[in-house]
Amino acid sequence: MASDLQKIIAEIDSLSAQATFPVVQQALKELKLKQQSLLDHAKFQEAASSVPSKPAHSSSNRPLTKLTTYAYDESDKFVKLYYTLNGVQSLPAENVKSCFTDDSFDVTVTDLDGKDYNISARGFVHPIDAENSVVKQKSDMLLVMLKKSKAGTWSELLKIVHSKKEAAKLKDADPAMDSSDPQAGLMSMMKKLYEEGDDETKRSLRKAWHESQNKQGGGGGLGGGFGGGDMPGMPDLDF
Repeated sequence: MASDLQKIIAEIDSLSAQATFPVVQQALKELKLKQQSLLDHAKFQEAASSVPSKPAHSSSNRPLTKLTTYAYDESDKFVKLYYTLNGVQSLPAENVKSCFTDDSFDVTVTDLDGKDYNISARGFVHPIDAENSVVKQKSDMLLVMLKKSKAGTWSELLKIVHSKKEAAKLKDADPAMDSSDPQAGLMSMMKKLYEEGDDETKRSLRKAWHESQNKQGGGGGLGGGFGGGDMPGMPDLDF
């Protein structure tokens, strides 16, 4: 999946280098942004599936519970995650251990009413300042405060969540951008440009396409009838 999208992006770059009309260049730029978003999403999915999950464990026979539900809030400098944990305010501070990196955090709460708890996340939308990120015990609540390395608004915590939402928006805006068939978007865009363009635009687009294919030895390597020398649905033009 990711390799197909990389080939499509390379094909778009090749076409962009040959395009001379601003309308064609802009359309290809927008298409590349859409395909790049799908590629980012595909990479995150592949990375997530390739990393084996590590079973959480405790140093005792106490039951271990992983907390995954939280309330989200943020300021210009912090992302704040609130986890409901009854009675945590009365637990000794040494029973709450935390570890932060610029891209993850892991919190362990031990021996709270005979149970251990774990909270963790990785793959943030933006890096955090690990040294200045903290965990605070509140009334029936654990607050994880992630200090932003750079002030600003995140809106989302994890890259994979952000990428999924962006991919969904693109798919809703253009049904041809279905990630299950990444070639469809490129074919649809090129056909639309050709069908709606004037004679000069068509000439420029056709020339850019053929020059791009010639550089690659006559085959784009994308398969599905779109990697050859002719663009689908386009009549021959004299150069």
